[in-house]
Amino acid sequence: MPLLRRATVLPALTGLLLGLALSPGSRADDLPPVDAIPPALLTPDRLGDTTLAGLWTESVEAEEAGRTLESVALRREILSRRPGDVHTGWRLARDLMSLGEALPEEARAARMALFEESRSVAAEARHVDPQCSECCFYEFASTARIATTRGAFRSVHLVRRAGDLLTACLAMPPPIWSDTAWNHERANLYYGAAVYFRMLPDTWWAERLLGVRGDRRKAARFARRAFEVAPDRVDYRVELGVALLCLGESEGDEEAAREGRARLTDLDVPDRLRSDPQDRARAELVLAHPEQACQNARALKLD
Repeated sequence: MPLLRRATVLPALTGLLLGLALSPGSRADDLPPVDAIPPALLTPDRLGDTTLAGLWTESVEAEEAGRTLESVALRREILSRRPGDVHTGWRLARDLMSLGEALPEEARAARMALFEESRSVAAEARHVDPQCSECCFYEFASTARIATTRGAFRSVHLVRRAGDLLTACLAMPPPIWSDTAWNHERANLYYGAAVYFRMLPDTWWAERLLGVRGDRRKAARFARRAFEVAPDRVDYRVELGVALLCLGESEGDEEAAREGRARLTDLDVPDRLRSDPQDRARAELVLAHPEQACQNARALKLD
């Protein structure tokens, strides 16, 4: 799933981190002390090790330039030098998910290897910091992606595990990391939840087999929450439209269907992700075939 990101963080600290630590324009002397930053948000360049700081800076530059393979190699190197680094762990997990999603569907073995590594590093980071909601999200996302790559109903235990992880992630304080004004891990979590609840069958036998069932209304609520965090993201707009059309088709909710069609035709925002053209094509497909809305996804199939 494209998807299919603290011990307690006080509101004052959260505000400080959002306003300072996550702001590209902040001066070093404006930032909170290292021991006041939750592990999920503590980047390696704050640790006082010049080698780690250099590797981290290179990894961020590579990531921002779209050189994800380079970013992955650099973050693997950081973890080899500093095992258990929480922030590097979930950022590497995200990179690995991105690489796996970019591969063609027929490259099944290569995709699986990347998703498996993503799950492993996210789980390790979460083991170090059980309150890392970013870690939890990427463990959920990679677990769900492994299940759907193998075949969801041939991986019942993984679908169950993904459901348990999603429940745990949603019970935590939401992720607060944001790379940019339009890329928030909180919105990514809501987006992942929307896809998960939309695409699972909403039937008693799915619940008996998988331990969880789909919920079209819940999917639409989570899609709206992702959209509200970052309304200028193509993928969030499309998912909200698809979720609303799915709700309209499955429950005869004409108001939801009308809004869904409107959302899918209102995509006058810039492309920000390499997958945005695919999502625009999805919007056209679902508008033409609304009966397919509940099972539509960019690169995801349930069998």
